[in-house]
Amino acid sequence: MAPTPLISAQEITKGYSERPLFAKLSLSIHDGERLALIGANGCGKSTLLKILAGLEDVDSGVVSVRKGLRCAYVPQTDIFPSHTSIGEIIEDVLADSGLDHAEIARRKSVHLGAVGFNDDSVTPSTLSGGWKKRLSIACALALEPDCLLLDEPTNHLDIDSILWLEDHLSSVSCALVFVSHDRYFIERLAARVLEINSAYPNNVMLSDGGYSDYIEYREERLEQLQQQRRSLANKVRREVEWLRQGVKARTTKSRARINEAHKMIDTLKGSPTGEQQRAELDFSSTQRRTKELLKAERIGQVINDTPLFSNISLVLSPGSRLAVVGPNGSGKTTFIRTLLGELAPASGKLARATNVRTACMDQTRSQLNDDLRLKEFLSPHGDSVVYQGESIHVAAWASRFLFTHNHLATTLASLSGGERARALLAKIMVEECDILVFDEPTNDLDIGTLETLQESFETFPGAIVLITHDRYLLERSASSVLGLEDGEGTLYGSYAQWEAARAARSTKFAEKRRQEKTAEPREKAATKLSYKDARELSTIEKTIATAEEKLSAIRQQLDSGEFASNAAKLSELCQALTAQQAEVDSLYERWQSLESLRESLRKS
Repeated sequence: MAPTPLISAQEITKGYSERPLFAKLSLSIHDGERLALIGANGCGKSTLLKILAGLEDVDSGVVSVRKGLRCAYVPQTDIFPSHTSIGEIIEDVLADSGLDHAEIARRKSVHLGAVGFNDDSVTPSTLSGGWKKRLSIACALALEPDCLLLDEPTNHLDIDSILWLEDHLSSVSCALVFVSHDRYFIERLAARVLEINSAYPNNVMLSDGGYSDYIEYREERLEQLQQQRRSLANKVRREVEWLRQGVKARTTKSRARINEAHKMIDTLKGSPTGEQQRAELDFSSTQRRTKELLKAERIGQVINDTPLFSNISLVLSPGSRLAVVGPNGSGKTTFIRTLLGELAPASGKLARATNVRTACMDQTRSQLNDDLRLKEFLSPHGDSVVYQGESIHVAAWASRFLFTHNHLATTLASLSGGERARALLAKIMVEECDILVFDEPTNDLDIGTLETLQESFETFPGAIVLITHDRYLLERSASSVLGLEDGEGTLYGSYAQWEAARAARSTKFAEKRRQEKTAEPREKAATKLSYKDARELSTIEKTIATAEEKLSAIRQQLDSGEFASNAAKLSELCQALTAQQAEVDSLYERWQSLESLRESLRKS
């Protein structure tokens, strides 16, 4: 007898208008499940996840759960009380679980430690986006659920954080259901993939295996659907021709054939097409063939007295595909702003070709004016846009990016994240340029749009500079990779080279730490701190206080709203906040290290 599923959905339908997101969908989640939910923005992935979590009802159908099921849900956005410690936050999560104080303390220690927290007194206000995601994961796993549901867990994480998340989730024993557009993340973690798409019967397709298996199955299934539709269309055409011949429906047989023909026509109208809608992307170029569009010679940058990078030399030519990678706070966005001329380099020289033209999609989407309607944003001076010398009506132009006529009257503020990203891509496409700059373009984009974006990179004749945490896009699009780490910038021939170098550094560092721990002392072991360490320990509290004052000052500037309308200054403050937070964290770690060293020497 088959085991009872953790969650069973039988012929469920859900929608917020006359047209449902999905209809008569059936799905079972079993022990050890590893299921990825994918599909276009707005297709209902997050809604389905909430239904499985018991947070939303269905319009029809039945959702049943195994008796005593423990389910944990992690939303896209991590929201915590700003001034409550992370230890108290996880205690609050466990407060209604019926556990005693000792078990709550144990789970708090185990799960905070597992995600990398060494101090449970820190508050969420001091955490980066990546560390807030770790806290969310810790809170969910502290419930020791049978099923963990995650909505876009990799959004806005840097590559190191995504790799950590993959490793951590690979080791959990509970069932895992997640929404993601990260194709490598899906490949590594998923054992099944469910796509929500109106091209399929009942709007869904379920395949076994990871992302690569899904791609193969999708092509086979779409071909089958198209063949079925072509076969049905041929039958309908023959029946329509028969009807037009004027056969008189006097006999039962004739009347039955007429009725069957009309049923067939209705079936064709409602049958899945096997065709998937995608945004059409083809960026405009000036066709300039200048050998050096931009040349950087030993450039460096410093923000608020903090060196971010130095001695970077490179040349951008037509056809260059430069990816900039590194952990959050390493200076990737600042590097791009320096290339664009928004910031002067602190050192080195930067030369651009005469009248070189650039177009930029920045991380904050600052070009979007929330008060504008979509029509006004796409076509500020009339009812058409000029694209590659051709005048196109704004409605036709918007449809290329999956917008309907009704969207044109909608303000940008009311669009979803994916729709805002597509609107900005539509705006950038009409700009003839030599260099395209993309700072985290993949945030909020679905897999279909990502695939189209990747294809558009291959055909653009100019240069492209790209910051992204999407490893799939990096590996297939970058002709060179600039790795920013520890204040240095190193050029690599490919993403794979950078990843190999990164892994080698991690291995070397781990081996060095292992040797330091196991090495026999050559001389008599010290019994107290060295003069240098003792002096540092005596002053470090004051140093930390000064660093925290700087951090507080930056945060107050951000919270004041004074620079809300100044995107450049706002971005600069965000970079400064990240760098200053990293400095405070580093000082605290050093303080703890010195205290631990002093205590161990005292005991020895």
